[in-house]
Amino acid sequence: METDPVDDGGGHEQGQGIRDLAGVLPYAAILLLMPPIILIFTAPVQIAGIPLIVVYLFGVWALIVAGAFIVAERLRRQETATGPHAPRRRAGRG
Repeated sequence: METDPVDDGGGHEQGQGIRDLAGVLPYAAILLLMPPIILIFTAPVQIAGIPLIVVYLFGVWALIVAGAFIVAERLRRQETATGPHAPRRRAGRG
């Protein structure tokens, strides 16, 4: 079994997970805003006088923005901790 010279006992795996999450976040946002999902919330229901579809759209938008902020902050912290020139392991190589 080969050892990864960059792996320092778990930090690499967490960093990879954060990068994976950053890659998946836009696709999750697109999925949540596609018609098959949005059509679920087109019922004539109001929450505090606001149509359900509007609450859903703004709620998803707020979650996307908050998620992007959290992911960006964690990526920034990881880069600060490891240094901007730390070698990264690429998929399919090794």
